[in-house]
Amino acid sequence: MVEADISFADVACQISARSFLNSLMREWTGWSLVPSEGPEGETAPLMLRIPLPSRDSVVAIAVVHLSGVGQHVFRLPFREHRAGAAPRIMAFADLAAAIACEPAVVGPAATQAAPTFLRRVFQSAAAVEDVLARAPARSVALSRDPGFLEAEQALRFGHSVHPTPRSRDEFTLEDSRTFAPEYGRGFALRWWSAAPDAVAQGSSRPETAAALSAELAAEDPAFDRQVLAASAGRVLLPMHPWQAARLALDPAIDALFRSGALLDHGRAGAPWYATTSLRSLYAPHARFMLKHSLSLRLTNSLRLIKEIECARGLVADAVLAGPVGAELAARWPRFRILGEPAYLALRGADGMVLPQTIVALRENPFRGPGQRPAAVLAALCEIYPDGRGSALADTILRAAEGGDSLEAAALAWFERFLDVAVGPLLEIQCDLGLLFGAHQQNLVIGLEDGWPVEAFFRDCQGTGYVREFLPALREAAPGLDLEAGHIFGSAEAARIMAYYLVVNSIFAVVGAIAIAGLAPEAALTRALRRFVEALAAKDLRDRSCLRLLLDAPTLGSKGNFMICFRNINENTDVTDPLAGYVPMPNPLVSDPLAAFAEARP
Repeated sequence: MVEADISFADVACQISARSFLNSLMREWTGWSLVPSEGPEGETAPLMLRIPLPSRDSVVAIAVVHLSGVGQHVFRLPFREHRAGAAPRIMAFADLAAAIACEPAVVGPAATQAAPTFLRRVFQSAAAVEDVLARAPARSVALSRDPGFLEAEQALRFGHSVHPTPRSRDEFTLEDSRTFAPEYGRGFALRWWSAAPDAVAQGSSRPETAAALSAELAAEDPAFDRQVLAASAGRVLLPMHPWQAARLALDPAIDALFRSGALLDHGRAGAPWYATTSLRSLYAPHARFMLKHSLSLRLTNSLRLIKEIECARGLVADAVLAGPVGAELAARWPRFRILGEPAYLALRGADGMVLPQTIVALRENPFRGPGQRPAAVLAALCEIYPDGRGSALADTILRAAEGGDSLEAAALAWFERFLDVAVGPLLEIQCDLGLLFGAHQQNLVIGLEDGWPVEAFFRDCQGTGYVREFLPALREAAPGLDLEAGHIFGSAEAARIMAYYLVVNSIFAVVGAIAIAGLAPEAALTRALRRFVEALAAKDLRDRSCLRLLLDAPTLGSKGNFMICFRNINENTDVTDPLAGYVPMPNPLVSDPLAAFAEARP
């Protein structure tokens, strides 16, 4: 997928520039599109122009795919134009630095914010280059449906609309090579055991979290039985080895070790593997996946789990164990929410939970031999280094063999995806009042001969409830603390669902199909509109989200560029998730490409 005469550094810049520019174009209106001149126009009819007033220049780059859903593709190089001078080639790093220091683009905080922002931009690009050099692409969808772990490890470049998609503060490149999913390495967990009074735990199941953790160890045929014997009467804690090494330097943890309340049994058991979220681990033999606190910042957030997030997971699991879950299973048998029924953490000397030690358990349906093929949506939609292909395109090409035209097959695949994954999530919100943050990394698509046949949602720690549904939910799930979850009015919930499910997930599918030339975006967005119209015609309690999708001229998109530039930690600094949203043209209502042409001649 990379031409022999192009260096990994060049390709990494191409990939990094795409996500950087896609995020910038969502949030800043100062760019323009102009026709390409000369031979460039034969393959890239448009040029993106970015004015830099403080440099008295304009930077241009060829646009090889203009997208109404914000999934544009560009071709380097950048060229900087100044009056009276010949254009000069500008490296991606120079362009990023110029933008980060340009008040007309990023505002008056440029001088203070630029250094940290640029460090992450350059770190992300270096990480992409390292992956290209050390972790060759896995063609997971060319010849067969991928397994769960294959797809998790196939996501190599990260968020396609983010200025620093592979930034990992506190991680070295060697850490990434050891613990990041794209390198494909497994590693044994570090196992600690603690005195019961030094442990905080919660479970929504009959078994305690401590019992479930002990069973994880006991059911692992590779686990050292001496560790089980040495931890008798104590609580076994499965620790991420990177986090365990850092926690050993934490004074609160050191005090627990010194007092004997905490023991380190070292690494033990069969390998575990990072999933696309990095902090969530999977083992083919295990009943549960593990989600760990990690003391590092990925993209916009410090990845420490909060105790309230664990409580949300327990409440959601309990809600789904009752009448609400029974209705969900009956109405949408091909859609499953992966419960997070337990968590463990250490307490400090003052009895308070230490969030840096939290580990949550998540159901694992992809277990053992003969497991069902399934792929995380983000890996399917990631655009290859060639700027055209994707695992999703490969999947559709395989599914279409010997059948209809490629466009017909692409539309049929998209419609099945809507039916299997999108319809249940929208109806669950509209009729049951549950709000799930279904972005690309939280949606796993079950495949059969390339076609979507089932879907799984993960990450219940962010579960929300629509305020107008609370009386019915309390009646169906008495005694549960629904307020532990996010509570949103129907209008707020509609905007959040529109971002996570539609802008982040569905538009990525639309973009990947269109970029590969399998079907035009307009045909896909028309199919999406017909699908939403059919849902809106049903007898649903709350159609706010559906009406928003069908009627609103703009949809909200998370402002990743400025959130990152301003060094906002979404995990602690953001109380209103809608505050960082920016408007983007709604392609279900009008053709955004026409709007671009009118607004930016």
